[in-house]
Amino acid sequence: MTLIASEPAGEDHDIPELPLALGLLGLAPFIVLSLCVALGASGVAGLSPAAALLGYAAVILSFLGGVHWGLALRHPAKDIRTGLYLAAMAPPLWAWAGLLAGGAAGLGMAAAGLAAHGVVDGAYATRFAAPRWYRRFRLLLATLAMISTTAAAVVVAYAA
Repeated sequence: MTLIASEPAGEDHDIPELPLALGLLGLAPFIVLSLCVALGASGVAGLSPAAALLGYAAVILSFLGGVHWGLALRHPAKDIRTGLYLAAMAPPLWAWAGLLAGGAAGLGMAAAGLAAHGVVDGAYATRFAAPRWYRRFRLLLATLAMISTTAAAVVVAYAA
């Protein structure tokens, strides 16, 4: 029997330890850099904490687009597969626009992109043939990343 993405392998309600640990570690730059922005910390090597946060958010949004591309590769339904391929291009393009905008606007765009991707994953993860735990996982990570990035955007906007 060939296992496809839509066939859960055993019990998949609980978030596995490794993805949970890696996901939480991936939040560290959001939280640390947002705190650096809020505390007015100086940058390193000419890169401000706000610019570093925007760059990291862009990388994460691009990664999330890649996740949807990967889900599309194995999805059994052609219409959903096509939609996933097309939708996978939105996060990196949105992130790139945010990088071009820079500053508070770019951080706001990154926060909106993180929130939107979290909502999509939360609402449709089971249609994407993702494991059942993926919805909760993505909502948790997206919420914390979005709050951190939004807070930094507000600080940068008021500092300008």
